[in-house]
Amino acid sequence: MTKIATAPIGRFDEALLKKLSLEHSAEQQLWLSGFLYGLATAGQSEAAAPPPQQAQTQVVQVLYGSQTGNSKKVAQRTVALIREQGWEATATDLAEYAVKNLKNAKVVFFVVSTQGEGTPPTAAEAFYEWLHSARAPQLPDLQFAVCSLGDSSYLRFCQTGKDIDARLEALGASRLAPRADCDIDFEETADTWAATVVNRLKTTTGAYSAASVKLSAPASPHYAAGFNRKKPFSAPVLEKIKLNGRGSVKETYHLELGLEGSGLVYEPGDSLGIWAQNPDRLVGQVLAATKFSGSEQVEFEGAPTDLATVLKKHKELSVLHRNVLEQYGAQTEHSAAINAVVTDHERLKKYLWGRNAGDLLREFPSGLTPQQLTDILRPIAPRLYSIASSLAAHPEEAHLTVSALRYEFGRTSREGLASVFLADRKEVGDSIGVFIERNEYFKLPADDSTDLILIGPGTGVAPFRAFVEERNERRDASLSKQGRNWLFFGNPNFTTDFLYQREWLQYLKSGALDRLDVAFSRDQPEKIYVQHRLLERSRQLFDRLENGANCYICGDKNHMAPGVQQAFLQIIARESGKGEVYAAEYLSNLKKQRRYLEDVY
Repeated sequence: MTKIATAPIGRFDEALLKKLSLEHSAEQQLWLSGFLYGLATAGQSEAAAPPPQQAQTQVVQVLYGSQTGNSKKVAQRTVALIREQGWEATATDLAEYAVKNLKNAKVVFFVVSTQGEGTPPTAAEAFYEWLHSARAPQLPDLQFAVCSLGDSSYLRFCQTGKDIDARLEALGASRLAPRADCDIDFEETADTWAATVVNRLKTTTGAYSAASVKLSAPASPHYAAGFNRKKPFSAPVLEKIKLNGRGSVKETYHLELGLEGSGLVYEPGDSLGIWAQNPDRLVGQVLAATKFSGSEQVEFEGAPTDLATVLKKHKELSVLHRNVLEQYGAQTEHSAAINAVVTDHERLKKYLWGRNAGDLLREFPSGLTPQQLTDILRPIAPRLYSIASSLAAHPEEAHLTVSALRYEFGRTSREGLASVFLADRKEVGDSIGVFIERNEYFKLPADDSTDLILIGPGTGVAPFRAFVEERNERRDASLSKQGRNWLFFGNPNFTTDFLYQREWLQYLKSGALDRLDVAFSRDQPEKIYVQHRLLERSRQLFDRLENGANCYICGDKNHMAPGVQQAFLQIIARESGKGEVYAAEYLSNLKKQRRYLEDVY
């Protein structure tokens, strides 16, 4: 037995020393002795010499509010860039930020997204409300900059970021750099903003001196791949099946795409980006309205290209956006008429619905050159579809559930760009340009024992097919306790529109799906939707929420999602017995805890 030499230490410390010496190897003991010796000699050195003068270092805070994770990505990239220059920096979710700290902060950068028509992301709601309340303090010592993410197809583009930027200025804070408003293709604008704020940091006081150690933010290897939004992978169509029965008012397709050799990986909840092309018919309508042949040469991405190719492959023709309308008015003789539309919110909203580029050119004919037309039109944006498969169940594949969008505008038929591109012009053996778009928060819980409540009518069921497949694979591979999966699905008719019916019934039989509630709205005189089924299961749902269940909603944002939220408010108020105010706070807390998650469109 090893003997402990007598030393001038107390009984408690002697016991600790015995534990350290008897339970560690000789190598570990040697390291420990050197460590303790270093502490002792460092203390003697410090006592012998006065402490050196060190530059004061402040931490630059980057606060982000994100719904899908894009703002978080920008915040992390900004932090990495700041650290590369030698400053200390942190990235913090606004949902976790203590607002009282803002009063004493010196430099804070905000990266925040906007949902739909000007709504803050769930994570930023509480901060946004506090900042615009009477409780927000004056901030004369704060320097700030805002990077706002949004979608210019919405009238209140980047509104959350604009509001935060204006409010900080009103509270006396100083703008370190101009606000950046990023569209769907946000990377380049966001990177330019980050470089700008770092350069501005260099001109501030010495209080932000470089730290001695430079740090860098690690990249996520799980999502690293050579293919991305700017360099899509050409994925072959392996399978294409129409899911609706004969006579259905719906037109829904199940597509299976091959990812072999791509290196692309995803998790349930992520989306697949699709690069679609305009139909020849629509290109022809635009050319007819302009009286161009299509063979005219224009400069596109630094190279001469014929106009027809640019219109077909690169320019958004199927929908109109406000910025296109504004630019068109500014460069034509119709500026007064178009400005009257653009400046009237309700009139603009009504005008944009259903119209395409051909309509604009016919209603307001002009003498634009082919190059001017090319420069005014907005680039085609990729369409994102929730992935309807699990890689664990389908290695090197990604499945989609796509509803072909067809509608009437006046006396003419219209169609969705990507959905009809997939429905009408892509068959087995064809290839499609794709990339993975990560959804940071719409994810399975880390704890497999967590119960799930999945609400996905129509094609909103797509990510939940992936969720259940993934959990079924984990269930087969693990002996640990698995949470229950409860699915609510809705569509017009049982006989023609029960998407993936056979799979759901098999999962019910095996236990991978605990419960299944369906709402087929047209099968009875009164229309029944998923929110009605939720109310019918009021007690059971509340019990599961109280037991820690996560709730996920995917699908229509205009009617279904608000209806589902209202149903949950009623359920919580009724089953808790504490009323509407308590229910609103309860649901708000579920959102803050990321237990009530939406992926709506």
